[in-house]
Amino acid sequence: MSERWVRAVVRTRSVVLVLWAGVAILGVIGATSLSSRLSTSLDVPGTASFAANAILVHAFDENADGSFTVVVADRHLDPARQRVLRTELSRALAGIAHARVVESQSVAGLWYAVVSTPLDLTRAAGLTDALRHRLATDGPAGALLTGPPALQSDLGPVLRADLARGLVVALVAAALLLALSLGFGEALLVPVLIALATTGASLAALEVLARHLTISLYAPNLVELVGLGLTVDYTLLLVHRLREEASRGPDPIAALVATMATAGRTVVLSGLVVAAGLAALLLEPVAFVRSLGIAGLVVALAAVASALSLAPALLSLLGPTARRARPARASAVAWARWARVVLARPRVALVGSLVLLLVLASPLVGLRLTPLTLASLPRSMPSVRALDLVSSKLGPGVATPLTVVIDTHRAGGVGAPGEAAARARLATTLSRDREVEIAAVGTAAPFVAGSGRYAQIDVVARDAFGSPDAQALVARVRDRLVPAAHFPAGTTVLVGGAPAQGVDFLTRVYSSAPLFALAALVVTSLLVGLALSSWVLALLSGALALLSQAAALGITVAAVRLGLGACVASPAATAQVEGWVPAFLFALLLGLSTDYQVFILARVREAYRRHGDPDGAVVGALERTGGVVSAAALVMVGALAGLVIGRVAGLRELGLGLAAGVLVDVVLVRGVLLPSALGLLGRRAYGRAGGPDVPPDPGKEGRRGVGRGPAT
Repeated sequence: MSERWVRAVVRTRSVVLVLWAGVAILGVIGATSLSSRLSTSLDVPGTASFAANAILVHAFDENADGSFTVVVADRHLDPARQRVLRTELSRALAGIAHARVVESQSVAGLWYAVVSTPLDLTRAAGLTDALRHRLATDGPAGALLTGPPALQSDLGPVLRADLARGLVVALVAAALLLALSLGFGEALLVPVLIALATTGASLAALEVLARHLTISLYAPNLVELVGLGLTVDYTLLLVHRLREEASRGPDPIAALVATMATAGRTVVLSGLVVAAGLAALLLEPVAFVRSLGIAGLVVALAAVASALSLAPALLSLLGPTARRARPARASAVAWARWARVVLARPRVALVGSLVLLLVLASPLVGLRLTPLTLASLPRSMPSVRALDLVSSKLGPGVATPLTVVIDTHRAGGVGAPGEAAARARLATTLSRDREVEIAAVGTAAPFVAGSGRYAQIDVVARDAFGSPDAQALVARVRDRLVPAAHFPAGTTVLVGGAPAQGVDFLTRVYSSAPLFALAALVVTSLLVGLALSSWVLALLSGALALLSQAAALGITVAAVRLGLGACVASPAATAQVEGWVPAFLFALLLGLSTDYQVFILARVREAYRRHGDPDGAVVGALERTGGVVSAAALVMVGALAGLVIGRVAGLRELGLGLAAGVLVDVVLVRGVLLPSALGLLGRRAYGRAGGPDVPPDPGKEGRRGVGRGPAT
């Protein structure tokens, strides 16, 4: 970071502070309306399930995303009682625009009715409170409301409450760790203020983007907790370097210039590395996953912007006491001693740490993915209680049926003998399948559209949406049962409904995963290679990041499969990892693990250029930065604890995976694997770095506060 820029920020710091305060206020204002623009939709345009669901909307008037289900438990459901219930429901719907009853049934002591609207998921969710109020005042007594819009509406407050609780935990953990690292004083306020401003900027940007793009309901939780961890990490490193530079001369501005030219430049590089990893998710064709990448990219870029402008403005206000370096700690001596132990036997350390990482990654062989499952939602939600009531009476698959849509491409085509016979064969085969509870077919509405061009078969599975057996049923219907029915040439048969949509979601996410993973690795490696002038270090950093990720995901899979759901992962009943988690975990953890390695590697390279001793550079770098970088990593773990203690399975799994990845990186990768690899590589690791620099001119360094050598 140039001296001219830093001095310009210091001169205009009042303006900079006012602008960032304004941005933070805009973020607070934007956050109040952001939740109403977010979505949980798993739509995957261009897939068979998307096409089938589109036909159900325009031909059968069945808009699953905009449909509610009203459930009433009643032991006496004779025809007269059902007419009364329908009359009461119609009276309750009179005040709700667009809502109408399209179907009602009585089964096993339950009466349920489907209330359809033409609205998309987000707008229909906005009707939930009004509909519940009307049901309570004018509808059937004891009526419960569920369906995709009600589930999304109920999930919003849960996520906001989890976020508030998570922020308290994260802030307390960060404050304690910062106090241990920086001491009590005004320096403690700098990370907090920068975190608030960065989060505000991220939320303001996200509110604007949500007006035009599909943004996941999970995005605010990720932005605020990950943003807190990133910005506190970066500020901790900047304050640490500022104190080091301040000890070399009396000029506070010169110390700040030196800090931003070294640690500031590395912070910006690290933020760009995190942003590059998350930007690769923009290559994903699934809006849900892509929106999480957008949210992460926004917060990473906001962290870079605050490091460039707000950080130097606030750091320039620190007094002499806050800038004074703390006495050398035992941790610095311990890191130096540990580095010498590793470098004394680098091969043993390298092989041992690799074996341990592979053991931690081994549960990956048991990885089972699921789309967003209903079983993993908090059971306290009113809409989930209604689902549980239905499932207990009718089975877990009834709430999310599979739908086979037949398009004959001509009016009246479903009545043709060949079409009718094929449809009957398919329905018979489906009813005999071990996973099918009900296969419903008919020759009139609601199974045949008014024009006679389209027909549908409703299939209720025995297992819940997203389970392995439900996913296998979708594949079996598409690959075997539909072809075996021998529909006439020219007929298109599509499989839709929530189970098929979930399968297509996973297929699309992971069919493009190699592309986005390769793009993320290439871009982050290029950034590291250019910054450190060593492609060997860039490749080493990428390889270590991949090992951290494998271990982190292995730990997550083990936690889920061992049934630790009550604390940190999915409920034991599912034993599956939500499908979006590994993709987002890869992108973010690639940035974070590379991020921490860059801090160490940049300092190692700086020491090598000053003294030309490879082993001495590793020892010196870990002695100076091992403690502070580990403290920064622990701050990130504390922030991620805010995700782990939540009630939504996917976010808990993500928080666990990220926290595990950061801890593995602290203990094994940077503590053992990185120094041992650098010890074995020797001078070859530093590429164009060459030998040591000419010692800087003490007079010039004292006046300007900037010595020669690479940025750190």
